[in-house]
Amino acid sequence: MSSEMSSGSTMTRWVRIMPIVFLLYTIAYFDRVNIGMALPGISRDLGLSPSQGGLVAGIFFWGYLISFLAAGRLAPRLGAKRLIFYSLIGWGAFAMLAGFAHNLVQLAAMRFMLGLCEGPVWTSLSLLLSQWFLRRERGRAFGLWNLSLPFGALLSGPISGLVLTYTSWHVMLMIEGLPAWIWAVVWWRTIPASVDSAAWLEAADRAQLARQLDAEQAEFATVRAAADWRGMFRQPAVWLLLIAFSLNNMVDYGFTLWLPTALKSVSSADIGHIGLLSALPYLASIVGIVLVSYSSDRFQERRFHAGMPLLIVGVLLWAGSQAGAHSVAVEVAAFTAIGFFMFMTLPLISALTTDILPREWAIPAIAFTGGIGNLFGGFVGPFMIGWLKQVHGDFSLAFAVLGVLGALGGLSVLAVRRPAAGMELESAGSAAAPSRTPRGATPEP
Repeated sequence: MSSEMSSGSTMTRWVRIMPIVFLLYTIAYFDRVNIGMALPGISRDLGLSPSQGGLVAGIFFWGYLISFLAAGRLAPRLGAKRLIFYSLIGWGAFAMLAGFAHNLVQLAAMRFMLGLCEGPVWTSLSLLLSQWFLRRERGRAFGLWNLSLPFGALLSGPISGLVLTYTSWHVMLMIEGLPAWIWAVVWWRTIPASVDSAAWLEAADRAQLARQLDAEQAEFATVRAAADWRGMFRQPAVWLLLIAFSLNNMVDYGFTLWLPTALKSVSSADIGHIGLLSALPYLASIVGIVLVSYSSDRFQERRFHAGMPLLIVGVLLWAGSQAGAHSVAVEVAAFTAIGFFMFMTLPLISALTTDILPREWAIPAIAFTGGIGNLFGGFVGPFMIGWLKQVHGDFSLAFAVLGVLGALGGLSVLAVRRPAAGMELESAGSAAAPSRTPRGATPEP
């Protein structure tokens, strides 16, 4: 029997799974960051200070933290398909309800609930892709999925700007929450619950994919604690990835949510044109993610590919903040250069986690690092930028601080190391687990 799946089967997996995943997270990220385009109008109508505007944007991540962490246990038990379906229904409802808010408390509550409903999606998609794509394919799979981040932000600017030109932010939030419900139906009808239930794959190809995935997991037998995911806390790599994820998200969300306001501060353009200008960094990000994910798979290297872009973003943000006030053309050019590197790190952090840890630890580790990292980055980042802008009067100090944090995050990724082969870790009261034999293979003596 061939040790490889047919090329047709391989292509089928990419065509059947990745477009659905990509559009799912595009909708999710759109609903998460469209508040940035609405903030000028919200702040005017509700009388919010810049720090309160940062609070509205960032409180999403308090709810996100709770369900993101819970997904480390729920996703393997309920399955990615079911958990994401529930998430789509919930976040669509609260995204639309945010449009009915008439004061700070109501809007903050809807943003919190939006985060609570969306939190399980990242961990669930990480599990789903690790069950459908082999290690050598995972950089591209995670990269194509994460193209949805700049794509969602790219669409958010022009579409939200167009809607705001003719309506209010209330209407904008209601309209832009509806696609989540539509995609819930698409998701449920198109994504199989498991490889074994994928009727569009030949039986031989399903069996071969399962054997190859099992064989990859068997490689981790010497560093696996007996069915106890808490062993992942003993891995220095997990804590370094937590630091990197947190600082990466502080940079990403601090930059993304305040980008329209930063552009507006140096331009007299109307909100529709600001939306178009704010899309340029995300066009550059799409190119950057494609290049780094394909390069990472080609060279089978994650650490350098994930760490260096974040380090470069930090340097560019800091250097730009020291150069003084610029024209809108110079600001857009600088932001576009930053955008090229901005989203390269995040998909490779998740791919790196599934590469260096067995799935029993990798999925809880992604939930742990992502939950804490998103709270730190998504809440602290926007709030900090708003507060520093309020104190300093412009964005120079805020972006300088983001630059330092980005550089530290990049160095944290570069410091990650794979657990040593043969290293046996025991959980409290339990012995290391025996090696797991792949299906269809003969146990070694």
